[in-house]
Amino acid sequence: MTKKFEYCHRHPDVASMGECEECGKPVCYNCVRKFAGRIYCSWSCAFKGTWKGFLKTFSGLSRLGVPLKKAGLWAWKRMRTRRFLEALMALGLVFCLCEIISLNRRIDRSEKGIAETHAEADSAAVAPVQMFQPAKGGMVTKNRIEINGSAEENWIISLSINGKLKEVMLAEGGRFLFRDIELFRGENDIIVRALNEKGEVYTLETLKLNFGAPLLSYLATDFRRGPESRREVAFTFDGGSINNAADEILDILKSQKVHSTFFLTGEFIRKYPETVKRIVEEGHEVGNHTWGHPHLTTLETNGRQDTAPSITRERIKEELDRAAAQFKKVTGREMSRIWRAPYGEINRQILLWAAEAGYRHVGWTVGKGWEESMDTLDWVADKKSKIYHSSDEIAQKILGYTRKGRNGASGAVILMHLGTERSDDFPHKKLPDILNGLKEKGYSAVTVAEMMTAE
Repeated sequence: MTKKFEYCHRHPDVASMGECEECGKPVCYNCVRKFAGRIYCSWSCAFKGTWKGFLKTFSGLSRLGVPLKKAGLWAWKRMRTRRFLEALMALGLVFCLCEIISLNRRIDRSEKGIAETHAEADSAAVAPVQMFQPAKGGMVTKNRIEINGSAEENWIISLSINGKLKEVMLAEGGRFLFRDIELFRGENDIIVRALNEKGEVYTLETLKLNFGAPLLSYLATDFRRGPESRREVAFTFDGGSINNAADEILDILKSQKVHSTFFLTGEFIRKYPETVKRIVEEGHEVGNHTWGHPHLTTLETNGRQDTAPSITRERIKEELDRAAAQFKKVTGREMSRIWRAPYGEINRQILLWAAEAGYRHVGWTVGKGWEESMDTLDWVADKKSKIYHSSDEIAQKILGYTRKGRNGASGAVILMHLGTERSDDFPHKKLPDILNGLKEKGYSAVTVAEMMTAE
């Protein structure tokens, strides 16, 4: 019969390590407060429990009988002032408190010694464990991550970072998930262990991650596709000058319970603050699309990605900084440190200038011809144009991409827009069909940041 575990009263998904000595609530490793060898759920309970113990002890001393009482009265009558006795009692209390703290430290050291000398079972004896997130090695650019993987049913899974226990939980359905794990700045040695019903400890996985300011070489790369080992796609929406499709797109994403990434210009944010607030309130990611959507290269004039004469390091920084400042003014939040160049016009120099400003570029998945490019060209309104495609063609292309190559659409970054000049046949109205079709094929829609985390 499987042992029934109690769960922490603050973290219902984490197994408790005991009950508070004062209020009786179950507490996990994150919430426990140890004092004088006892477990409490808070320092408030620890103080109450210690004070009650002191009163109980004092009450016991008072039962020693009349002789002690008479001796106390005799001493009291012979004291010159009451202050002397009060000072003596205070000194005694300080001494007792110091002894309790010393005892508590000795108990902690003893427990730590037991944990360090506990021999682990042979990990080779268990079935291979699959860690789904994050990937081994590499750098992460935010200090809170999720760690999930597979393990035997009902094993107790623990997570330690740099030798410090962070969280303990019970594996359910053959899976475990540690949410919102805070990383230390610099190198993080992560160890995931399991405790089975026999008390045997197994090391399931070790990870090494670095958290800190991303390297310039990392930021200067163009992100066009996520890991093809994960059945995920990222829908991205650019907001430049108009937003006549934004509300419908947000309604669809909300009904589908999908979070996406929006690249907004500073002018869009200034013109449509309520739309921007809604995007943020509904949990979507917002990246930078420059302030005024300028041409950054000469692609339009000579077909080459040469830096435009008016574009300098200072201009790139100003475009990005102004848009970010406007976003913070409207929402009170910081913009994600990702950006998308207007018209997709970039080169090595522009990527480097943006990286120096702290941004990484996000493009879209490309291939041979329109059929293999995830730029939907939904902004093209002229039906006579060679690059015009109907909403049905756009939907068929995205869903058909799932059959291309060995990994299909895994890791694909899809480009759409929040505004359109079309009078009919709107591509964004096909989003429910596209999202449902992808879901049926086993794909999930994620934000760019989530896709980058698994890079």
